[in-house]
Amino acid sequence: MYALLVPALAGSLFACSGSKTDAKQLEGKWNVVEVKGEKVQAENTPFMEFDMKENKLHGNAGCNIFNTSVTLDGKDVSAITIAQGATTMMACPDMDLETKILQSMTAVRAVKAGANADEMQLVDAEGNILMVLEKSK
Repeated sequence: MYALLVPALAGSLFACSGSKTDAKQLEGKWNVVEVKGEKVQAENTPFMEFDMKENKLHGNAGCNIFNTSVTLDGKDVSAITIAQGATTMMACPDMDLETKILQSMTAVRAVKAGANADEMQLVDAEGNILMVLEKSK
């Protein structure tokens, strides 16, 4: 009996990480700590600040500031899309990171829970992790 319970318990613990979550929990400011599997090691930490009451998103992609809107789905609370937004146009030393963030934003289709309460994952339509966000303190 115990031989069956241990794998089931372990599976349920790991299933909680990366499970779909309510996109409205993105309310507030989040640091972008990972983009497409790569840890962010920028001098200026990129961030996203969600205003879920107004369906707006403001942030910094590492150098340039962006403003856009988000769309939620009444049928799937985890579903979210980020519209292509307006950005400032400064030339920066690390444009690769900025490009990855801005391209990833337009591919976001849902939100998943991260490793803990202060982490969220933005994923594409297939569930691939595009960005890992960490709640700003």
